[in-house]
Amino acid sequence: MSINNWAYPDDGATRDLRIDFLRGFVIPLLFISHFDFFSAWMYIGWERFGVVTTAEIFVVLSGIVVGMVYGKAVKNKGLTTALPKVFDRAIALYRANIMMILIIIGIRYIPLIDSSSITSYYSRYSGNTFQLFPARDAPIWQILREVMLLHVGPHQFQIIGMYVAMFAVFTPLSLGLLSVNRWKLLMALSCGMYIYNSASADVIRIFNMQYEWAFPTLAWQFLYINAIIVGYYKQTIIAFFYKPLGIAILAASAILSFGFMLFSWCHPLDEFAGTWAQLSFISPDKFNEIYNLYFQKNRLGIGRLFNLVVLFLTTYAVLTIFWKPLHKLLGWFLIPLGQASLYVFIMHIFLILLLNNTPFIENGTFWSNTLVHTALFAIIWIMVKKKFLYRWVPH
Repeated sequence: MSINNWAYPDDGATRDLRIDFLRGFVIPLLFISHFDFFSAWMYIGWERFGVVTTAEIFVVLSGIVVGMVYGKAVKNKGLTTALPKVFDRAIALYRANIMMILIIIGIRYIPLIDSSSITSYYSRYSGNTFQLFPARDAPIWQILREVMLLHVGPHQFQIIGMYVAMFAVFTPLSLGLLSVNRWKLLMALSCGMYIYNSASADVIRIFNMQYEWAFPTLAWQFLYINAIIVGYYKQTIIAFFYKPLGIAILAASAILSFGFMLFSWCHPLDEFAGTWAQLSFISPDKFNEIYNLYFQKNRLGIGRLFNLVVLFLTTYAVLTIFWKPLHKLLGWFLIPLGQASLYVFIMHIFLILLLNNTPFIENGTFWSNTLVHTALFAIIWIMVKKKFLYRWVPH
């Protein structure tokens, strides 16, 4: 069998299984970061493929899907037909966010349940613990105000608040300009907001929602808006990468991705000290200096953005060229997860709560932690395949 016979059968369909595959691959990495205890799975998580996390990848993939799906509606039926569907999605995400917060507020009053894993955030860097919900004895009007404005919520779910803002504000703006082929203006506006945020001494929180502490809107819109542009012009962009210049860019991206991966392995994480997964050609002090200058996550440092671009180009090209063997090997597991990513995102909060109220992670060893992580992957996959609570949980 030739390599050509392994390629993805790209027929221009709106649904791109490569995107679903990538989303499905990112979900176990999400579990690794949110079920935060050291296991063998950390060797593929914790920025092991480069200085990129699940958040950036999810936002890029979401933007591409928006550009493909809603962009197709704009092209076929016009902007006025597509926009109501965009606002419906924003409302659905907002409603899911509100319901999640209210359910957790209710759980806090149930005796014998420790909800601290989803109602507080411990920073391993500062050593501080931050309470993410109002005090139990706060006035009801204050609690409702904080909930409705998305000022509170579990930190593992806060990125959904960003999607609410992105759908309500930046998606209509993007589709409006793209509908009249003003993608250059859209890119300029997006770059301007990103540069303005980067140049600011303090992080700018334009909506004052909880998520903006971790994902400042003016920085993270850059990923989302430009991903929408990519999704909108997807077929044109893909055609470019079959040309000599495009092939050269893909080759360079693969080399740079490997370089970024080696750089990320120099991260002086204590858990990897003295193992094959920690390199030392960059000293810890120098690594931290470079990381803080160019790879900050909340502001999306320029190095992190560049790493994300070349890594995405490389992985998408690999999936395109070797689709059939990769699909056969992992597609059965990853694609269902990728196609139900919102459901997984919602349900994993309750799995976090459940797990942290069992003895399984108390004094866990490396291999017992690995078993727990693996079991979590299996549980959520079975839940998706069995469509557990699909009637009530958005998916």
